[in-house]
Amino acid sequence: MKSKEPRWLGADLTQLARVGSTNQVLRERMRREHVPEGAVVLAREQTAGRGRLGRVWWSPPNQGLYVSVLLYPPKRRQGGILSLLAGVALTDAVEQATGMTPGLKWPNDAVMGGKKYAGILVEGGTEPQPWAIVGMGINVLGTVPEDFPHATTLSQELGKDVDIEGLWRHLAKALEQRYEQWLEDGNAPIIAQWKTVSVTLGYAVEVRTPSGLITGIAEDVSDDGTLWIRQGSDRVPVMSGEVSLRLANGAYAPRT
Repeated sequence: MKSKEPRWLGADLTQLARVGSTNQVLRERMRREHVPEGAVVLAREQTAGRGRLGRVWWSPPNQGLYVSVLLYPPKRRQGGILSLLAGVALTDAVEQATGMTPGLKWPNDAVMGGKKYAGILVEGGTEPQPWAIVGMGINVLGTVPEDFPHATTLSQELGKDVDIEGLWRHLAKALEQRYEQWLEDGNAPIIAQWKTVSVTLGYAVEVRTPSGLITGIAEDVSDDGTLWIRQGSDRVPVMSGEVSLRLANGAYAPRT
């Protein structure tokens, strides 16, 4: 999808050198005042960046893009779909910035070379109106320490530096365009695009959930973002949330 210049996303932009969490900065501002849709907090370093399940996110200074965007989606359309939408927009942006097409791992990770270069964390609520904060931590420059064996950076995989400012411009355009597409056309086009870059579907997987381990073939993602696992003649639904997914061979993601 060719992105146009953003009209409203990022019009209210807060740029910070160092924060605990960009999501937290937006939430604290929302407690004090009304914040317009499309407001963005962008930082060059996070000291308390985190992903789903409370995992620590590697966020060194001046090597990544750490960004949170406030949206006011219709209540009936919230849920796991926003993570998939953000992943599709990020893939659009990386493709436009680098010429490479990375993959997406259900439900909220962006991968290249079998390793994670970006994570997405969506938080939301209903007061005073339905809202969602889409947070992204994107490893752009440098080399990830060995302490993070499943992580990588865009420059590490591409063998060259990537312009962080340019990547943000592409991401702002893509996220606004994909969000407007979703509001107009619903979930189906987003899910269809997500499937074209999926590194989950078709693979034998293990999904750890609060109720236990689910194993099988990742067969499909339905229009509401549910992952369907094939177990013989049965299909088991898995909702995004407090889950952890790996390939059955123990790998984080396939090398594509």
